[in-house]
Amino acid sequence: MWKQRAAAVVLIGSVLVVPASGATGPAWAVDPADPGANRPAHGQSLFDQINADGVPFPFEALVRKIENAAGCQSGTCMTSVLVPLSRSLQRTAAAPDFFSFPRVIAAMTAEGAGHLLAKDRVYLGYQERTGLIEVISYNEAAARFEFQLVRNYRPHVKPETVYASRAVCTACHQNHGPVFPRQQWDETNANPRIAARLALKDDKTRQQVYGVTIRRGVDLPNAIDDSTDRANLFAVVHRIWRDACDAACRSHAIEAALQYRLSQQQGFEAKTAFSEPLAQRFAAQWPDGLAIPNPDLPNRDPLASAGESAAQQIDVGAAFEALAPRAPIEVWTAADALLAPRFVAGLAQLFAEADARDLDAALTRRARGATRRTYSARCSVNGDRYQCSGAVSLSGTDSMIDRLTLGGKELTRLQLRNGAVTRHGMTARTAGGDAIERIELPRRGKSGVATVTVVEDFAPARAALAKHDWSGAPLARASVRATLGLPPINVCCGRGTAVPVASDAVVAAGIPAQATAFVAPCAACHRTAESSPPNFLAGDAQRISASLAQCAPRMFVRLAMWQSPAASRAKVPMPPPRASQRGSFSIQATPDASIATLQATVAEWLRAESGQTPDLATMLARGYENLRPCLQANS
Repeated sequence: MWKQRAAAVVLIGSVLVVPASGATGPAWAVDPADPGANRPAHGQSLFDQINADGVPFPFEALVRKIENAAGCQSGTCMTSVLVPLSRSLQRTAAAPDFFSFPRVIAAMTAEGAGHLLAKDRVYLGYQERTGLIEVISYNEAAARFEFQLVRNYRPHVKPETVYASRAVCTACHQNHGPVFPRQQWDETNANPRIAARLALKDDKTRQQVYGVTIRRGVDLPNAIDDSTDRANLFAVVHRIWRDACDAACRSHAIEAALQYRLSQQQGFEAKTAFSEPLAQRFAAQWPDGLAIPNPDLPNRDPLASAGESAAQQIDVGAAFEALAPRAPIEVWTAADALLAPRFVAGLAQLFAEADARDLDAALTRRARGATRRTYSARCSVNGDRYQCSGAVSLSGTDSMIDRLTLGGKELTRLQLRNGAVTRHGMTARTAGGDAIERIELPRRGKSGVATVTVVEDFAPARAALAKHDWSGAPLARASVRATLGLPPINVCCGRGTAVPVASDAVVAAGIPAQATAFVAPCAACHRTAESSPPNFLAGDAQRISASLAQCAPRMFVRLAMWQSPAASRAKVPMPPPRASQRGSFSIQATPDASIATLQATVAEWLRAESGQTPDLATMLARGYENLRPCLQANS
């Protein structure tokens, strides 16, 4: 498989330089400066589909419900970790009892036996103290992840699910999807010091929290990290599909993606008619390349330097803040020989394993009149091992073919039983999607000729794909299945079970004069129903005035950060620096013209309050988190 991160090591260094003024630079696959509408214009989130009949409590029951919907046995598909000192919007909620009430992150990292495709498409962040679940789940019809909140998630209370402010969410989730730290994942319970403190509550030892085993290794956060990397490519693939792949390209691309799935990710037929036009359209659309967003946050060990006070434990430096603009993890270009393979591998991830099984079974049923071709190879024998070369080459035993090369494509780990060939329980298939019906080897211990029989049963699928009109967007599994003559998807939840979901947007009852200048740059994130980030622009004029006065010290520090060099900032400035200029990668280095006016306004509020001009160094001497909170208690 073509894994994104391997190439990123080489390429990321070339994209960390901010393009010169006026330079176009690579275009973002998804623009971090354009969050989109809070509510989708089409479809609904996978979370809503699964929970159309209600969100169960407690959290362990919700995890089981999602796994069951996907056809998973309990505990096999959802991966969870504990993060007591997180970087999320809820990081202060459990203070000072962070280790008694940790945040739990759960991600669907594996695929079940059912037709509901939830792998890499459902992510949950639960904080018991606030009774809140932050949800990121996929909406296939809109080809995007939806950001939602489940409020009032407590026993004996009916929870409420709302669409969150995408402006708030994409400030950190700049890839419009899930993010996760890089290894060693020291914020999680994979860190032995974190696990040791989580295990003690009220002077008693506990083994689990919210159904999550406390003492576990790095395999669990690693699985979530890998999952977010895969999910990161969904938007990239859809962008290429929409803007650089015409109808003919789409037919060939789907064909290649299905071959890739049928061969169990071992390859697909190379098609000049597909790869060359794709590269040409890609180059015309994005001459400077396509910037792939970065789903990785820097690793952070909150115990490395934090003190014992709550303020010290929740403080997150600028270098570790998810708000900090992130450069692309890499840039894809038309000249890259891996462009077509990456695109095909990404498209293949839009299909479920159940789709591959159903197609495999359908092709086998319809193969009666298909052309059969036999290839031969002369074999030598060493003990129980065969080494054969000719029209095909293969090596292995009479029960396992380690390697088979056919038509220049290598296949591995083919199981043999009385000549029948399978791979991981499915029909063994070539990179072209055709079934390998039989492999006959010479008698045990004897040299001779091996034969490989291939049934060209993929041809009807190829013809059906070529006839279909693929001009619509985005790509939908149901459309592909119908084109291939496969039965409709039978999953837990259909359109008939859709339920209306509210939005998190609020309308200010009145804007006091001193707040007017802050509305344009700040309201998108600070006028919501949630108190984190602080909603100092929500409510009536009296509340807004009181909230601005209360928040003034922190506002001053954040605004003043624009005057500090990026490398020496204690906190990310506000409003956060943009990583986009007209849809292209460009990290904002200088503040907008309004920032100086806003800072002067807040400075005057503080001077009127204390009689002294605010001094940044003095304010930060005791730490940012020791400044008074932005909102008064119960505000």
